Amino acid sequence: MTPLIPTVSADSRIPMLTYRPGRAMPCPACGERQWLVGRIMAECAFCETALPIDSGYHGWSVVTAGRRARSPLPFSPA
Repeated sequence: MTPLIPTVSADSRIPMLTYRPGRAMPCPACGERQWLVGRIMAECAFCETALPIDSGYHGWSVVTAGRRARSPLPFSPA
């Protein structure tokens, strides 16, 4: 038996839905805004619809890097 795998052409005009951390995003299936976020997927807390997390989003690393750059050292070497 051949598994059914959906194929998407390269010139497809349908945008892929992804979850982006830090943005209030309604679920495409039920409209609720409660998400259970993992490492690579986010799941709607109400209807269990799963979306991949936007891999191009680097908001967490930017916030951490910017915070480290602005914090002063606890002491200055003489």
